[in-house]
Formats: sequence, structure tokens, C-alpha cells
Amino acid sequence: MKTRLSTRGLLYVAVTSLLAAYAVLPSQIARAAACTAPAVDYGTATVTLSVPTTATYRLWSRIMVPDGVSNTYMLEVDGATCYTVGGGNIPANAWTWVDYQNGSTSTKAQQSLAGGTHTLKFIGTGANVKIDRLIAVSDLACVPSGFGDNCNVPDQPTDTTPPTVSMTSPQADATVAGDITLAANASDNVGVSKVEFYADSTLVGSDTTSPYSVTLATSSLPNGAHLLTARGYDAAGNVGADTRTANVLNGDMTGPTTPTNVQASAAAYNLVNLTWTASTDNTGVTGYTIVRNGVTIASVSAVTSYQDSTVAANTTYSYQVRARDAAGNTSALSATASVTTPNVPDTQAPTAPTNLTATAVSTSQINLTWTAATDNVGVVSYDVYRGTAKIATVTSASATSFGDTGLLANTQYSYTVKARDAAGNVSASSSTATATTKAPAPSQLPSTLTGVVRNRNGRALSSVTVTATPAGTTSRVVSKTSTTGAYTLSLPANFNGQVSYSKTGYRTLTMTLNIASGQVMTQNVTLSRR
Repeated sequence: MKTRLSTRGLLYVAVTSLLAAYAVLPSQIARAAACTAPAVDYGTATVTLSVPTTATYRLWSRIMVPDGVSNTYMLEVDGATCYTVGGGNIPANAWTWVDYQNGSTSTKAQQSLAGGTHTLKFIGTGANVKIDRLIAVSDLACVPSGFGDNCNVPDQPTDTTPPTVSMTSPQADATVAGDITLAANASDNVGVSKVEFYADSTLVGSDTTSPYSVTLATSSLPNGAHLLTARGYDAAGNVGADTRTANVLNGDMTGPTTPTNVQASAAAYNLVNLTWTASTDNTGVTGYTIVRNGVTIASVSAVTSYQDSTVAANTTYSYQVRARDAAGNTSALSATASVTTPNVPDTQAPTAPTNLTATAVSTSQINLTWTAATDNVGVVSYDVYRGTAKIATVTSASATSFGDTGLLANTQYSYTVKARDAAGNVSASSSTATATTKAPAPSQLPSTLTGVVRNRNGRALSSVTVTATPAGTTSRVVSKTSTTGAYTLSLPANFNGQVSYSKTGYRTLTMTLNIASGQVMTQNVTLSRR
């Protein structure tokens, strides 16, 4: 922990010893009370700082949060004031400067500090919220960036010379594996207070004693080139740095076999389907890279197909596939598979059929006629609707009529017609045409049998099977009684035949009935127990 002061009231505190992370805390505004320790100890760090004069200081923390839930930590000042730093509006997995509390960006972590020494305590309350610096600034308009060096005052009356830093390990552009030592020499006209080491932008650790070094587990980095940085600080907060590149190469170094049997097919004018035979690897293939016309367009998991929906119509494309394993090793590019997408399909629907007429020609048939629809390519069929249900498709493009049969007598029906082209485009509906089938002759009217079935105590019997069989035929009309014992059978005109009543546990009753056309006969019966 170290501090930097200026005549304008800037205090710099680098927090390097505090825990791994913090979870969400109950919302609270800073108050004159010490922080309440959480039920689980996730770590604490206590530091002291000195400010030159009494002033109001804005407390900025540089933190990294894992998600929108775990995004706060507690900051206790002089054992008396507690801030819940952070909350909402913090992007995940990125170092971010935060100066607010309780998720409210307008509620600042800001406090009046008397000139002299103060104690800061950092309290963790969860997992995976990281802190690497805290800056206290009396210049409330200063917004830190990077490491917060922009809030430093260049015209400090004291030491302004940064340390000289030179990395000594590893060698520049060295290939490294396993645990390695990051080391550096650092010197300063006054004295070096600390050297921090970074892999890319992630803090690996720091050392306050020369020779300065930390251990880096390269297994935490993907194979490939990484920027290593040593940053030296003096007591005045001046910073010097040195960088170099190292190539990490851990574990498996054997690449997968090249994918084979790459096939490309145009599923549509704007869609190409790609398939291939899986590669093999000594430890396992983890995914594939898709290359189109020499440019990588996608990375997929260990599958053997891909759909490219970014293609244009009537265009030729060439595809290759490359396999990769968990260590980042890759195969050679596969052989090329080429495909040409088709033209943009017909999307223009035909015009709606016109002059639809409906004419009843019998008790069971209505004939329809209409004027043909037109289309930019050509009509191939017509869909006929009775009400809202499609009842037929007339597949001849030149046909402009249809006969609807099997209808009920003396019943009104409404019809519409839609035209369809070869691409499947469907027109709007025609106007509605309505017709009523002809009424049957009196001799053709059905006979109706109705009644109620009861037991000998007069109680209605439900689920009684009522079966009517016309004489000289094997056809039957069957119904069942309702919960009230009632039944109704619609029988052929001039019914002459047998009617039986049966129910489990009761004797079947059979009788011969003659019912004239159009006549409704009521037949109440009583069934006896077996």
C-alpha cells in the first residue's frame, strides 16, 4: 500500500492485498457508523493514508465485477463511516473506476477528511469482485482513467522523476510454459516503493523489495503471444514501466487432423448449409473455424455442420473448415467446397379471384365459378374455402369452377377462393359467395325417434345404447342416453325396422317400429334388472 500527495489534494492508494471478490450488500447510505462485518469472511485489508489539508475528497475505486449481482464492496473510513461502493451500471469483467455507492450514480462516495493520517478498511462480502486501486481526490472534477495517473498533478513541488524500470525475466519473445518468474530491476532518484507486474491488462502481483519479482502461472493464459508489463512506483506516485512479449505454449501441441468431405449446398437464395466429416485429435477436438472465400466468418463448437445466413442471391462461395483443440492447436484448412446460391424467389402473390358465384344444384351440391386471377409468373391452383375451412385445391390453373358435394339439404353455405402460384404465394380472398342447398322432397325427410329410458323405479338411466336397424339392411344408427336418460335418433326416411335398448346389468329390450318420413316419434321405455 502506498500514497501520493499533491498541493491540490490528490491522494493515491494502490490496494494490492485485498481479497478476490465481493457480493451484493443491502443498500445503505454512508453514515457515521462502522461497517457491519458480513456473516462470511471473504477477506479484509487495512491501510493508512495522510492528506495535507482538510478538504472534501471524492473516493474513486478501480474494481472488476463478475456480473450484475456481485458488484459491491464495503469501505470503512476511520472506523466510523461505512460506504457500500458500487452497485449497478458496472460492466462485467472489465476494470472500471467507480465513485458512487448503493447502485446510485448520483450518490457519491465522498467525505470531508481533516489534514493528517486516516485509516481505510476494505471489507469483502462475496466472491469475484476485485479491487486494485483507490484514489481520493479533492479536485472533484477529476475523472480517473487507466491506472488513475491522469488525476496526478504534473507541477508537484516535490519529486516528479519516475522510477527507471527494466524487465529481466523472461527474455523478450521467449517461449514459456508452466510457472515462470516475472522479474525487473527498478531504481529511482528517491526510492522505489513497489513494482507491479501485469500479464496483458491483468495484475499478476507486486513486490516491494528488490530484486522485484512475482510468479506467473502461464496455465491461466491461452497459448499464444502475451504482453508482460512491469510498473514501478516511487513514494511520490511517479510511475515508470517496461514491457515485453512472451509466447505461452503449454500442454498439448499436436493439432487435429484436417476436416474431410466438406459439402456446401444452397438451401435458399440467402442460406448455405455446410457439412463435413469430424476431425480427430490426441486429446479431443473442441471446435471448428469456418472460412469463406479466404476470410474467417464463424467459430463453432465440436459439431459437423454450419448454416451461413449471410450470403447473397446468385453468388458463388467457396468454403473451408479448420479444426482446433482445447490447447489452441489447429489443423490445416480443409479442401474447398463451392456452391452458387439461387436467384431471389418469387414473392409476389397472385391477384384475388373475382366474380365468385355460388349456385345450389341439388339438396347436397353447390357449384362455384369465378374469374381467373393473374400473377407475375403464373397461377397454378386455387384453394376453395367453405367458411374458414379449406375444403379443396383446384390444381388446374385454367379451371375456374368447383362443385362442393355431400352437403346438408336446405342449408346455407358461404365460400371464398384464393389463387396460388408455383412459389407458394397465396392471393387475398375473393369476395364471399353464399348459397342454400335445395330442400328435400317430403318423402325424403328423415324419420326421428326420441324418448327417455328409465328403470322400474322410474329413475332415468344414462349411457343406455339405443340401436336402430332398418329392415333388410345391416346398417345401424346408434346413440346413447344422456344423464337424464334422454335420446334422439335421426333415421332414414320411412324407417321400418328394429330398435333395441341395452345397458350392462339390464335386460335388453327390442321392438319393431314404423316411422313415416318427417315424423317424430316419442318412445319412452323401461328396462328391468337382470
